[in-house]
Amino acid sequence: MSETSDKPIVHILHLEDSRVDHALVKFALQRSQLNCEIALVDTLDDLLRELASGKYDIVLADYHLPGFTGLDAWDLASETGSDLPFVILSGAIGEAAAVEAMHRGVSDYLLKDSMHRLSHVIERALEMSQTRRAKAQADAELADSRQRLAELAEHLQAS
Repeated sequence: MSETSDKPIVHILHLEDSRVDHALVKFALQRSQLNCEIALVDTLDDLLRELASGKYDIVLADYHLPGFTGLDAWDLASETGSDLPFVILSGAIGEAAAVEAMHRGVSDYLLKDSMHRLSHVIERALEMSQTRRAKAQADAELADSRQRLAELAEHLQAS
């Protein structure tokens, strides 16, 4: 799927138990011409192993999987400290489940009958993640500056 492009390759980890649905995701990404590579996993253990490798930029996860849900996968990934964007894909996710997913911190969700929007959802999730990381870094730098300023003020008062 990766072609020569000025844009960096997006490394996608796809949690999906259906080979047909995985093929549909790959097809949608090929049609969108998103410069990407996609790897497939279908168990929580495989998901955690691949996340630990540190080579992915985003996770796409089916909502309904054998014995667990995409939200279970999100919870597990979050517990490991992963801050990758996480998008739920579903054939039919109810409004309550979609709202719950967003409240729990999932980046986005997409109905499988809207695969033409997949590349846009991925790009938006990556942009939001980058913005969130930049804000966290700026907040940390601001806190550090405030700490140094407070120490300097304390030192000046003591002098």
